[in-house]
Amino acid sequence: RSYTSAQAGLEKNIERLSSGLRINKAADDSAGLAISQRMNNQIRGMQQANRNVQQANNMLQTAEGAMNEIGNILGRMRELAVQSASDGVNGDDRASIDLEFQQLKAEITRIGDGTEYNNKKLINGAQAKGLDTAADNGGTAIGGGKIAAVTDVQVASVVANGTYQFVDDDNLDGTTLTIKDSSGTPLQTVTKASGFAAGDEVNFDEVGIVIKLDSGATDYAKGALDGLNLHVDDGIFTTVQVGSNNDSSVAYDDAAVTENRITFNVGNATSEGLGISTIDLDSLGEAQSAINYLDAAIQKVNDERSNIGSLQNRFEFTSSNLLNSIQNNSASMSTIRDADFAVEAADLARNQILTQSGTAMLAQANSLSQNVLSLIR
Repeated sequence: RSYTSAQAGLEKNIERLSSGLRINKAADDSAGLAISQRMNNQIRGMQQANRNVQQANNMLQTAEGAMNEIGNILGRMRELAVQSASDGVNGDDRASIDLEFQQLKAEITRIGDGTEYNNKKLINGAQAKGLDTAADNGGTAIGGGKIAAVTDVQVASVVANGTYQFVDDDNLDGTTLTIKDSSGTPLQTVTKASGFAAGDEVNFDEVGIVIKLDSGATDYAKGALDGLNLHVDDGIFTTVQVGSNNDSSVAYDDAAVTENRITFNVGNATSEGLGISTIDLDSLGEAQSAINYLDAAIQKVNDERSNIGSLQNRFEFTSSNLLNSIQNNSASMSTIRDADFAVEAADLARNQILTQSGTAMLAQANSLSQNVLSLIR
């Protein structure tokens, strides 16, 4: 019996030292096995979440690189607009300048439409903030409603969700448009001396919203935009799983904050999204106006790049936190599940001695019968 017990202990020591685990089967420690399995699943989930974060950073870097090139193109376009805005060039010169200008504008749209990460469009507006076309608080909803005043709206990723209202100027001469927030506070006023016309793009660059006036509307001097409400929401955003669990129903002050996911938008960086799709340099006045449009577009690109940069910085901290959690959870799991080699080695030596001495004592016990045989010789 003593030999069998020592032999079983020796086999367990060998099993633990060869596997490196204190718990190799449920019988070793059923509660410890359950706890360590849960922790192991959490660790593997966090390791994958960290890989998700790294991929998201790569995706954002791809978008930021494309926007950097678009910013360079816009700088050249502005240079051309300044050149064309001088009477030092004639009509033929402006036509030649406009050829390059239009090619550069087309290249911005090509880059915006062609920038992808793993077949996912990044800066063509597919991941931009959107509009709730069904909402209508007494004004006109995009896509339908009382007045077909606007056909297209582009919203930067920095625009806060909520309702925005457009108001014509008091004189109703169509020269001034003001955007207000839901409380009625004016945010920005845009003026066009010649008056706004059908098909015009109006760039509220300080807010981050570009609207295009409906080409079917005939008179913007009669309050066509009065009461137009735009309801901005998250639209189609990008989701990054940065935790090992599904989100719970925890209430936060900021409804957009979740435990295990980060969502974000990236704005439209095509010429249409930047509000420059209709500008040209054919005349002195158009060239002068183009400078303002390009300034607004450059500001929007800068805003989007700032948004991307802030997200990348956030993901760096997310990754650092995940690595800390992985390290600490791995240490905790090791305490429960891994073998203590010093203890097991000492126990192995003890059981080896007991096994060897037990074998010797069995031999001695078996030799006792020889004493009885000696009596009958």
